Amino acid sequence: MEREGSQVDLFVAVLVRFPQIGTIHYDPETKALRLTFLLRETEQDFPVFVSRFETHLAVFHNLRQEEVSLASLKKTDTGALTSLEVIRDLASLSLSELRLIVELVSDYYGHALVQDGPPMAEEDEFEQNLFIESLLMSTNWRTPQRLTGFRENGRVLVFSVPTGVSES
Repeated sequence: MEREGSQVDLFVAVLVRFPQIGTIHYDPETKALRLTFLLRETEQDFPVFVSRFETHLAVFHNLRQEEVSLASLKKTDTGALTSLEVIRDLASLSLSELRLIVELVSDYYGHALVQDGPPMAEEDEFEQNLFIESLLMSTNWRTPQRLTGFRENGRVLVFSVPTGVSES
C-alpha cells in the first residue's frame, strides 16, 4: 500500500499546486498521465494551440536531450465546458515539463481556463515543487491500478479503479 500512497500523494500535490488542472488520471496499461483542463466558452483555435504546444514541448525535450514515448492532446466539447486533455507518459515527466504544460494552457486560453482555487503562496509553491519533483523521480511505486484525482467542494479526492474494471 505504501507504493500506491506515493502516487496518491503525487496526485494530491499536483492538484493542490496547479489549480488549473481539473482532473488527473493514471492508466497503468499505458503508464500515462492524463491531465484534464476545463475551458469555458472559448474562441481560440485548437489546431493553433496544438501547433504551439507541440513546438514548445519539442524544444523543451530537445534542450534536455530526452526521448518522450507518449505526448498527445485531445479536446472534447461537452456543452458549457470544453475539456482539454494532455496525455503524457509518467516515466519521463518532470516538474519543469508539468509547469511548462500548465503555463502553455494558461497563456493560450487565459480567462477561459477554469481555475479551482487561488494561486499558491510563493513559499508554499517552493515546498510543493520540491515534493512533486521527488515523487516524480521515484520510479519504484507505479501502481497497477488506475487512479483518478479531482477537486470537489474545495477538497482534492483520489480514488482507484482496479485493472480490468471499466472507468466509465
